[in-house]
Amino acid sequence: MSLVGKPVYHVHSVDRIQFGSVVDEKVEKSWLWVQVNWANGEPFNMYDSPTVDIAEKWFRIDTVSVFEPQEMIKTIQTL
Repeated sequence: MSLVGKPVYHVHSVDRIQFGSVVDEKVEKSWLWVQVNWANGEPFNMYDSPTVDIAEKWFRIDTVSVFEPQEMIKTIQTL
């Protein structure tokens, strides 16, 4: 199942959340990587993690979360 077009978020720098959608995917060394078009600014890799390639916008699948925006909005509204 392809993730292209799916909404994702990435938490970085401890307390920052970036939202975007997957525009491409590839497999490298048995890991799925996704390329993301970020909607609210580019995340940065302050820890220089090898699981994130900020310059090319590639993120290993374990560094992003696929989500349903409407479900997240409903949850936030309950706060």
